Amino acid sequence: MGILSDKMMALDNTLQLHNEGEWNGTPSTYSAFNSGGVENEVGEFLYGMLRMMKPEWVLETGTHLGVGASYMGMALKDNFKGNLETVEFIPELHEQAKERIGKMGLTDYVTCYLMDVANFPVQHNYQFILLDTEPQTRFAEFLKFYPYLDEGGYIFIHDLGRGMQQMEIPNLGFGWPFGKMSEEMTQLMKDGKVRPFHFSTPRGITGLYKVSKEDYQYD
Repeated sequence: MGILSDKMMALDNTLQLHNEGEWNGTPSTYSAFNSGGVENEVGEFLYGMLRMMKPEWVLETGTHLGVGASYMGMALKDNFKGNLETVEFIPELHEQAKERIGKMGLTDYVTCYLMDVANFPVQHNYQFILLDTEPQTRFAEFLKFYPYLDEGGYIFIHDLGRGMQQMEIPNLGFGWPFGKMSEEMTQLMKDGKVRPFHFSTPRGITGLYKVSKEDYQYD
């Protein structure tokens, strides 16, 4: 396992390492602490992104048990700067996440909010956003927070694969469980204002880069 994940287990002995394939019956080269948060390798990727970007403000929707927030919070702590706001609507998960953030020594860098993301009051811009709450709300969350993402910033949507879940799924309907992307979100990509890119992780993760005026312009 990676050094960061080992460090997390040393700080919080309630964390147990699992093979990602444990939940679908197929052995995997990926690992995870649970079936609901980010894979460990994805967490370490998020850590690396924030170490490189050195953002001032980061947002996470869907704190769950605080695993993703811990990886990102460790990056901010190692940067000696930055603030992560993470939002969870289930009280039991919120309390467990807050306890984990405390064990990790990250309370100066991570603030946990208990509320519905739809009601979260945006007070500043962000440079990095991770959307990982209920899948059927994530496209709406993208539209809510996109205006508050700085140019040159990134929004990542966890559990979203290369097909953006825009397909008919037998016995489940179209786009399950994300639903159909709005025309507004689709148009942002068509207009080149947002550039999607994908990673073939077990649960899927899609990044969306908000184009900057400083980027090279292709004729």
